[in-house]
Amino acid sequence: MDRQIACFTVPIFQVALARLKDPTLCRHPLAIAPLSTSRAVLHEVSPEAHAEGVRAGMPLDQARRLCPALRVIPPDPLLIQDAHQTLLDVVGRYAPLWESIRPGALLLDLTGTTRLFGPPFDTAVRIQHDVAASYRLEGVAGVGSNKLVARAAAALLQPSQLYEVRPGSERAFMAPLQVRSLPGLHRPRFRKLLERLDDLNLRTFGDLAEIPPEPLRLAVGSWALPLSRWAQGIDPSPVLPSRVQPSLEESLTLASDEIDDRRLLSHLFIMLERLCRALRRQQRICHGLTLTLRYSDQVAVSRTRRLAAETFWEVDMESCLKTLFTRCFFRRVRVRTMSVNAEISCPSEQQLSLFDADSDQAHRKRKYRLTLTLDRLRDRYGERIIRYGRDT
Repeated sequence: MDRQIACFTVPIFQVALARLKDPTLCRHPLAIAPLSTSRAVLHEVSPEAHAEGVRAGMPLDQARRLCPALRVIPPDPLLIQDAHQTLLDVVGRYAPLWESIRPGALLLDLTGTTRLFGPPFDTAVRIQHDVAASYRLEGVAGVGSNKLVARAAAALLQPSQLYEVRPGSERAFMAPLQVRSLPGLHRPRFRKLLERLDDLNLRTFGDLAEIPPEPLRLAVGSWALPLSRWAQGIDPSPVLPSRVQPSLEESLTLASDEIDDRRLLSHLFIMLERLCRALRRQQRICHGLTLTLRYSDQVAVSRTRRLAAETFWEVDMESCLKTLFTRCFFRRVRVRTMSVNAEISCPSEQQLSLFDADSDQAHRKRKYRLTLTLDRLRDRYGERIIRYGRDT
């Protein structure tokens, strides 16, 4: 059975939510960014602001010089989380399997649903209509035979549009697309690859498709095979729900660029708590952490470390995270964004102890019980119900 994948996305999700909450913002150039400092960077910008030269990732003070009429509002994490959950509620009516890309963007595996809901294009139309009718959010949908083609199609669309790439036409669809337009190719680890392709004047996937694998391998090394597959519109990766994804990531863009290591560590430990809460909810364990710091001069540093034992408890990961921070934070430059990635797997069976635990194990068990209590309080009253500090 041929795969049928759809990508449903609400473009500029945070801007759409802000205008839904305050309709007067629809008539102004709008940007989402922290307001605590002019050095903050823009998260999203409206089409009106984009027409004035304002771009996402631009410093706030530069954006205001380009567009004096720019309206700036801070991000609302709780509103974003609630709105994303409403999208999941709609998608769950039609798709047996879905994967969250980011807030407001989902990949749906519609394989085998034709007899229930009709062709995948019709199902995407229904989802788009339900989201617009119930929540007044205009989304776009790309439909294809794999995740790569579906995401690439959705990235080309404007609100309320749909695009279907028929099976067999994947290479023709990918050929005119710029390599840099592929979602996910803007991470630090792809920077050297993109620079090499620019040096070789390989700018579109059609250019890559014309090069045999061996010469391409001489130019880009191990990236030759993935690039050749992408140029052909081939992507065998499955749609993975959150409970089976091989990793979880927590990211934070600081309101103001920070160089105080104590404050940075405080933010990191809060991010670690959120990751561990997600692991405990999914009943999965972490066996390795990756920390990435992006400095204000756009230099990114990433380090990875395996844990001594698989776990989902913060107390067992804190020393590892602190070591990673020490290895990453060696430049005397302010930090702008941080992300913690946890490599996860399903828990294995554990042998229980036949004897009384020693004092250290007993202390850890008390911390585990305290952590579970905090989880229940936050699930019931929200994350902000408890805040605590560290003396070291």
